[in-house]
Amino acid sequence: MAKSYSEVIQLNDSFEIAKQKVEEALAKSRFKGSRWVEQQQAYYSETAVTLWSWGEDILVRIQKKDEGTEVQFSSTCKLATQIIDWGKNKKNATIFVSSLHGS
Repeated sequence: MAKSYSEVIQLNDSFEIAKQKVEEALAKSRFKGSRWVEQQQAYYSETAVTLWSWGEDILVRIQKKDEGTEVQFSSTCKLATQIIDWGKNKKNATIFVSSLHGS
């Protein structure tokens, strides 16, 4: 149970369609404050404070590839001194990927 978790998802969509799907998945996942940063080709978002954590920072980077688009999801504990995430970062990834695939 590390203090961060990352996952890479391959989509067979154009960059613009992938960007739209990522934005919708972030909204469905109930992450808050999602914003697009053009220079980094990434969405930044966050989760709320809960009984188990002080929240997590969410980073979703989108990259064009020869065949489709690559989406890199990362969830990191907000509090630098937090050593154990109690599975929250992986759970954030699971929720996001499910929302991205429309499950």
